[in-house]
Amino acid sequence: MALKHRKLKLSGSRSNWVSSRDTSIKGEPVRLNPRTAELYANEVSDMVTKMHLDVSSQIERLFKTPTAKNSIQTTDTVQSLEDVGMVSGVAMDASISEQAIALTDKLATKWNERFKSFGEIWASRMVKKSNSLSAKDLSRSMKKLSGGLFIDTNQISDKTRDKILASTDQASSLIKSIAPQYTSAVKEAVSRSILDSSSSFSRLQTAIHSMLQDNHKKTKNKAFNVAKDQMRKSYTAITASRMQSLGSGEYIWRHAGGSKDPRPYHKEVLNGQTFSLDNPPIINLKTGQRGKPGDDYYCSCYMQPVINFDNKG
Repeated sequence: MALKHRKLKLSGSRSNWVSSRDTSIKGEPVRLNPRTAELYANEVSDMVTKMHLDVSSQIERLFKTPTAKNSIQTTDTVQSLEDVGMVSGVAMDASISEQAIALTDKLATKWNERFKSFGEIWASRMVKKSNSLSAKDLSRSMKKLSGGLFIDTNQISDKTRDKILASTDQASSLIKSIAPQYTSAVKEAVSRSILDSSSSFSRLQTAIHSMLQDNHKKTKNKAFNVAKDQMRKSYTAITASRMQSLGSGEYIWRHAGGSKDPRPYHKEVLNGQTFSLDNPPIINLKTGQRGKPGDDYYCSCYMQPVINFDNKG
């Protein structure tokens, strides 16, 4: 049965304590353990490395063959890799050109399929873990807020269930997109490397090797950050939905700290301020986006649930 929004209950002693005061009660901060996020993100970056090792070894092997070396000759006509016999201003015999096209297409198909399967499995596991940690951390926070009452945070409302499904779908889509972006960049960069290498075969080999290493580094770093960000967002979205279902919709914005390039607005303005999940603050001054901690791209800020009491009058 779906949970209805309600007012959070307080223990008798805590209720008496706040009845004659203007005060606030703070729960424990609810924050995804950074190490947990890194462990899940490492799974994605490791998958990128597996793809890179396979792709780079096969491409470099192709361009080490005597046939490849003997086929390269200069030309004044600049065309694309898809034009038979031509690769960005460098002519190759038809067999090498067709082999390069066939190989990159084959690798793209292979790794697109692998990342499709991997993305679905990884996202499901990641969101399941986020959901479990959210329930555990929020239970601890609600216990402190209520003065020791046990509050079941394992129940899932329809809204929270929707958040879980949406988080899984979004994370899966982003992880699946890594392979197509990587293989497309490799195919384009191979053509560019050949153009830059002029007619020197050794320069061509060096350029391709350098390109493959650089593309791997960029893709791996991006994949790691995207995966880590998706787990934070999943955890925060599920936690926020649970908080509202339990009748605790207010929180104190907490800046995570430790970032090499912290957002001044998050650190100096939002940090320490109290907000409501029903009326989120602006979190990006450039776009005017409103949201909660963690909603902005690569944001590590988090919430500390709070109940404010005003007993004047």
